[in-house]
Amino acid sequence: MLFPLIALALTLSSCGGADQRPVTDLAGPPPRVEKDTEQRSTSPRPSAKPNPTATSTTKPRSRSRSNRGKTAPLLPLQRRTVGTHLLAAKRMPALGMDATWQVLSDGPEGSQSVGECQKTSLESLGAVTAVRRTYSASVERTHVADATQVVARFGDDKSAWRAHQVLRSWRQDCEDRLEYARKDVGPLRAVSVRKGTGENYRMAYGPKSRKRHRIAAFGIMRDGRHVSIVEVTFEPGHRSQRRDPSRVAVRRIARTFG
Repeated sequence: MLFPLIALALTLSSCGGADQRPVTDLAGPPPRVEKDTEQRSTSPRPSAKPNPTATSTTKPRSRSRSNRGKTAPLLPLQRRTVGTHLLAAKRMPALGMDATWQVLSDGPEGSQSVGECQKTSLESLGAVTAVRRTYSASVERTHVADATQVVARFGDDKSAWRAHQVLRSWRQDCEDRLEYARKDVGPLRAVSVRKGTGENYRMAYGPKSRKRHRIAAFGIMRDGRHVSIVEVTFEPGHRSQRRDPSRVAVRRIARTFG
């Protein structure tokens, strides 16, 4: 009986020694991933503010105090008006015999018509605004010719077109209305222009004498809602034999519209 008891005691003592091992030995070493995660979570975040003691290797570009607050100068807006399309004296057509043009007056159109065939002013035909310029030509201080140009702006293109048609109709019945011994109104001819529509006609009126009657060259230029008329009157001996002055004037007026 004693021997079995002693064997049983030795067996129980050996088993109890095995159960007394540290818990860490039983569980094994913790994985490295868990340690790294714990270190990252507990480590302080880097500050976003720059270090005041740090120095930059690049120097900021210096700005002159004299240029601070200065801006580029603004160019004035060039607004076109109806007066922009009035021809300068040097742009008037040549009449031959070295005639020199000069501007006599500038102003609103008024109620005075231009030429013998025109009945009323362009403003009476619906123009919103209209300006007039008169010219005089001389040769060695001797007066040889006169000219008048009117530029009118209408409310829209259709109104300008209607006024143009009225100017055409006035030419058609001009001979019947003139009260002169000599009254010859020529046909309406197209004038080639860069932009818009150009036309002209020529007429002679006054006494039947070839030396005493007057010759008038009348031109019409229309572009969009603008209408311009020009008339050049002169004596037969002083007119240019090569070009009709009203045709030249119409072409030059058209160039002012671009």
